[in-house]
Amino acid sequence: MNHFEKTPSINQIFEKRKKHIPEVGAQLEKETRTEVEINGEKLSVDYRVVSVESQENKDGDVVVVLPGFGSGWEGIAELGFSLACEGRTVIMPSLPGYGNSKNPSEQYYATDNFDNEAEVISQLLDRMGMPEGKSVHLVGHSMGSEILATFAQKYPDKTSSLVLLNPAGINEKEQALSLAKRFVASGIKTSSLFALKSFFAGEKDYETALHTHIPQTQSPFTKERGAQRLSEARRLLGGHLREKIQKTTCPITYISGGLDTVYPPGDEHDDNSQIARLIDSVDDATRVEKSVMLGLGHNTTIAPDEVTAANIDHYLEKAEKYNASGE
Repeated sequence: MNHFEKTPSINQIFEKRKKHIPEVGAQLEKETRTEVEINGEKLSVDYRVVSVESQENKDGDVVVVLPGFGSGWEGIAELGFSLACEGRTVIMPSLPGYGNSKNPSEQYYATDNFDNEAEVISQLLDRMGMPEGKSVHLVGHSMGSEILATFAQKYPDKTSSLVLLNPAGINEKEQALSLAKRFVASGIKTSSLFALKSFFAGEKDYETALHTHIPQTQSPFTKERGAQRLSEARRLLGGHLREKIQKTTCPITYISGGLDTVYPPGDEHDDNSQIARLIDSVDDATRVEKSVMLGLGHNTTIAPDEVTAANIDHYLEKAEKYNASGE
């Protein structure tokens, strides 16, 4: 298994990238919206597109990054910034009912799948004027993995590759209480470790500089949004990610933190582990890459997002070579 690690220190990375914060910050501040129509319902979707002109890889495919449960694009902004510094153009949407996107009706979320969420992404790309025949890389964290796996299944011609970052939904019929406890414990641990690391590495000032450019957004846990969150949790407990992956044709990369206690990767030689079961879901082993990042937990989008972004970009390049080879 690949254990991808970057050698530069956090301070070295900060020093190199802080000059790009004003450029990306202006992109984060600029309100960008489009309207999609799902089952006859018109919904306003808030999103951002970020890139660093001096670093941009003109030949690389655009990347769609989708956060996990309980977060709009603002929760993935740090990872988006780091991917932009790697040379990628990054699209970060807030799905309906998240961030400053419009709240949908019950018809949108009272389902047994994530088809409507995937359709939002598809229409967003269409509204943005993506060129005919152009495809995008998909990077989904936690719940975002299952949503983007659904997209990859439904829209193969729009998909360059699928990155499952600490994916949810692999284990069928999860127990709600057990999963909730793991999420809470992981959140406390991540916050503590991140605060300690930030104190010594200087990351707090770096993150604060970026966050000054992120606008205020609506909470995902307001009374009006509560029923939608419960529906998402119910659908996640069903564990449908593997069946979605089985129907995809694109390169797939599984990336997790070695200390992820929410969805532990396990050992790929253990048939019951998450990583082994995911690999078993894919018909062609040549289109699967695996990476477990040592010392990291579930929320690899912020702790540390710089290392996660470098890891992701490494595998996006491999996916582009795989696609170019026509295998």
